[in-house]
Amino acid sequence: MLKKAVKSAVRRVAPPLVRNRPIQDWPGWLGRTLDVKVPAAVIHKPQLSPMGNANINILIHMIDRTRNLPGDIADCGVFRGGSTVGMGLYLRQQGIAKRIYGFDSFGGFPEEANADMHLGGADNEDRHAHGFDTTSVDAVQQKIDSFRLRNVELVPGFFHQTFPALAAKNLAFSFAHLDVNLYDSYKSCLEFFYPRLSKGGIVLFDEYNDPPWPGCNKAVDEFLQGRAERLELCEMDNYQKWYFVKQ
Repeated sequence: MLKKAVKSAVRRVAPPLVRNRPIQDWPGWLGRTLDVKVPAAVIHKPQLSPMGNANINILIHMIDRTRNLPGDIADCGVFRGGSTVGMGLYLRQQGIAKRIYGFDSFGGFPEEANADMHLGGADNEDRHAHGFDTTSVDAVQQKIDSFRLRNVELVPGFFHQTFPALAAKNLAFSFAHLDVNLYDSYKSCLEFFYPRLSKGGIVLFDEYNDPPWPGCNKAVDEFLQGRAERLELCEMDNYQKWYFVKQ
């Protein structure tokens, strides 16, 4: 374990030194210290499971699958920006000229999060209003700036506020990573991104079949009813994540 003073020094000094180094070459301890998702820090699960966030290897795989499609990338549920920054670094290092739009309230779940409680599901310490509030837009922006990432744009605010403000813009997406936990959030994201998704584009769901978050299954199943798209399964490092490809 790195001591607090050492961690602070690494976080201050390391970003300019490693920002152009492929994240596949970063040691796991460095990714964890800088709070950036990197392949070497992925912990292989002992058993197949849908629980936990999509690891960076899955996100890189989806970026590679869609790299030649028109459109940018959406990362919904940025939290502290570990995956967002990891993907931004990968795009730059691979010469992929796409922009990441990072959507989050940066203040935790809204009060409406409590409405998901009636859906059942397993207990989780963050499953309540204001869950996942240990972040801020300033802290995430500072991390982005420390790596001089010009391909990441944060969009702070609740989805019901930010999506309408962007509706008139001519946005298109090739890949959308949805890590938004709640029924209303998944429903809003699907309604916003689906018509803006390129043919062959991918929407990846972080909480589908994850026991504490049944709102994801409910929103996704309702949305796909009557549509041509079907859920597909991606398995890496014993992580299971579901996604669909736009037809």
